[in-house]
Amino acid sequence: MFGIRGWLALGSLLSLLLSASAGAKPGAYTDLGGGWDSVGGIVALDGKLYITSGGTLYEVTKDGKHKSLTSSWDSVGGMATLDGKLYILSGGTLYVAGKDGKYTALTDSWSDVGGMTALDGKLYIVSGGTLYVAGKDGKYTALTNSWDKVAGITATGGKLYIVSGGTLYEAGKDGKYKSLGGSWDGVGGMAALGGKLYVASGGTLYESTTAGKYKSLGASWDSAAGIAALDGKLYIVSGGTLYAAEVK
Repeated sequence: MFGIRGWLALGSLLSLLLSASAGAKPGAYTDLGGGWDSVGGIVALDGKLYITSGGTLYEVTKDGKHKSLTSSWDSVGGMATLDGKLYILSGGTLYVAGKDGKYTALTDSWSDVGGMTALDGKLYIVSGGTLYVAGKDGKYTALTNSWDKVAGITATGGKLYIVSGGTLYEAGKDGKYKSLGGSWDGVGGMAALGGKLYVASGGTLYESTTAGKYKSLGASWDSAAGIAALDGKLYIVSGGTLYAAEVK
């Protein structure tokens, strides 16, 4: 049994730990483990992360524990979640998959894919320099073109945000767009969280408003290969390791 001094010491230790956690600075991160090579995409769904790595789809908990689901996911060009399902572009085909990894092919002929995101019940895909909107059945309509060298796409607040040719654009659901500024080079991932954008660019993690105003949250993200947002944190694969990063 603890004496009163023991309980006081334990209480002080718990207070210190809680204070340190609450005071974590934006950009601070935790190593959740390595072995994440040849990453094709990372998304969050129902409290879990789903990562394609080395041609295999994995389910990953927030502490980094993982299990493999299905394989043969080669040349992944984009991943998104919509209505409790995973949507994966692999080998030029769009697939829908359950959380168990079992999948159904929807449509093919998706070449030179620049990325995919979901917004208001639809999928938005950049393929061959064109932005498409697709339903959950994979049927699609072309919106606008000239989307070259796309390095990231996400959505928040009813708008799409796309990095193309080093410039960040805001686009409506009709594909019409406006520039929010350039210099977004070497992009290794992009996600939206809490109405803000988070972009790994040139080895630095940035927080940006939807108006394009940004600030650095720290460097050392030279080999970033994907970002997902889950429960108020960012999960970043960089250099083969999965990290959880603070943003508040």
